[in-house]
Amino acid sequence: MKAVGSLIFGLVLTFFGEGAFGQSPQQKAVPFHKTGILAEGTEWETPFFASDSGVEGPTVIITGGMHGNEPAGAEAADQIRHWPVVKGKIIVIPKVNQLALAAEQRRIPKFGNELSDLNRNFPKTGTPDEARTELGKAVWAFVKKQKPDWVLDLHEGFAINRQNSKSVGSSILCHPNAQTKPHFEQALAVVNASIDDPQKLFQLKSETMTVNGSLVRASMERLGAVGAILETTYADQPIAVRIRQHRLMVHRILRNLGMIENGPDQLVFRSSNETTRYVAVFQDVGVGGTGPEKIRQKLEAMEGTFETRIIGGAEIRNGSLDDFDAVIFPGGSGSKQAAALKESGREEVRDFVSDGGAYVGVCAGCYLACENFSWGLKILDAKTLSSKWARGRATLDLEFSNEATAELKLDSKKAKVLYVNGPVMGPANSELIPDFETVATFKTETAKNGSPKGIQIDSPAILRGTYGKGRVVGISPHPEQTDGLRDVLPGLLEWGLSAP
Repeated sequence: MKAVGSLIFGLVLTFFGEGAFGQSPQQKAVPFHKTGILAEGTEWETPFFASDSGVEGPTVIITGGMHGNEPAGAEAADQIRHWPVVKGKIIVIPKVNQLALAAEQRRIPKFGNELSDLNRNFPKTGTPDEARTELGKAVWAFVKKQKPDWVLDLHEGFAINRQNSKSVGSSILCHPNAQTKPHFEQALAVVNASIDDPQKLFQLKSETMTVNGSLVRASMERLGAVGAILETTYADQPIAVRIRQHRLMVHRILRNLGMIENGPDQLVFRSSNETTRYVAVFQDVGVGGTGPEKIRQKLEAMEGTFETRIIGGAEIRNGSLDDFDAVIFPGGSGSKQAAALKESGREEVRDFVSDGGAYVGVCAGCYLACENFSWGLKILDAKTLSSKWARGRATLDLEFSNEATAELKLDSKKAKVLYVNGPVMGPANSELIPDFETVATFKTETAKNGSPKGIQIDSPAILRGTYGKGRVVGISPHPEQTDGLRDVLPGLLEWGLSAP
C-alpha cells in the first residue's frame, strides 16, 4: 500500500520511544498521522496507523484481518484508518495477519492447530500476562503500550447467527456496562437500518463473553478497555456490503465518542497538494471472480499513482463517487450490477462521468455501459450484436490498433487474452452519445451454447469513448487476468483520467 512506503522508516522508533507515541505536550496540540510496522523484520510484519487529534479524548484501537479468511474486516479497517480524528487518538492495525490473508485461510500458515489461530494467542483468563507466537507477542506488546480505552476487532462469521447458532456472524460480541451499552445498541440499530431482510439482521450478543485468548477479551481483562468483536457474515453477501456494515458500526461508536465528524460513506480524504488518483472498484452484487482483486493489486502497486477503495451500491447512491477520479465495474453480471445500483445509483454513475469522471467496465461492466439495455448506463455508443451472451470461456486472439499499441507500450499489436462471455459489440449509432474508438479487435472467436458464429471476429474487443466531460472504456475480455496484458487496464485508465 502507498501509505506503507517511505513514511515507515524512521517513524517506528517514535512510537516505541518514551510515552505512548513519544510526543511532547507542544506536539500534542497539532494533529498528526504517523505510520509504523509491527513485528518489523520478520515474515509477520504488518503496518499500523495512528492519528492523534491533539485534543484530549479516548484512545481507540481498531484491528482487522485477525483471521485470513475474513477479508471484510481488514478492508473496512483499511478504509477507517483514513478518517480524520477531531478528538482523542485512533490506532488501526488493518491487516494483522498478513500471511493468512494472503493465503485466504483462517489460521496462521506454518503452525499446528494449537498456535495457528491468532485470536487464541493472547493472554487467557487466569494465566500469566504473556501472548504466544511472534506475531501475537508483537501485537500484544504494542496494544499494552497504547493503554487503549476501547478495542474494536473486526471479524466475519461463516453464517448468520440468527440462522445458524454455530456461527457468530452478523452480531456484536461485547460485555457492556450501563455506560457502554448504549453505544453498542446504537451501532446495532444503525447497521440493521441498512438491511432489508429480517433474517439477516444483526444481534447484540451481550450475554456471550468474547472468546478466551482473543485480543478483545485480553484487553478488557488486563487493560480495563471497553471491547467488542464486530462480526459480519461472509456467506452469500458481497464484500462491499460487509465492509460497509463494519464501517457503519465503527462509525456510530466513534461519532458517539465525539472522535470523528465525517459520514460513514466518505471514503476519500485528500491533502491540498496530493497527486494520487482515487479509484473506486465496485464489488457489490453482480461482481464475481478474481478480477477485482487483480485490478486493485495492479493499481496499488503503482505507488503514488493510484489508491483504490472497494465500493458498493449504497455508497454510490449516497454520493461517494463525488470524491473519486475513476470508477471500475469488473466482471460478473451486468444486469445484477445494475440492480445493485438501483436507478438512483445508475444516475449517480452517469452524472459522475458526465461531470468529468473516468469509467472502466470489464466484461459485465462493459455490458453495463452499453446503450441497448433498459437497465444499462447508456454511456457508451455501443450495443451487443446478439441476445445470446453465454459464448463460453476461451483464450482468443486480439489485435490492437497502431495508436493503442504505441500508447500502451505493447511489444506487439497482436496478443492472446482470456475471454469469458464478454459482450460482442458494434456501433449503437446513438444521437446522444459520441462514437467510440476501437482500441483492439477480436481476431478469433468462441461460439458455444447456441450463440451465433462469425459475429465476434473483427468486432471491437476494447473500445473507448466520451460521455459529457468524462471518458468511458469498455473491455469485453479480461486483460487483467492475462499474463502479458495486465498493464493494459492501468494504461486505459490513465487515458480515461486525462480528459481535458
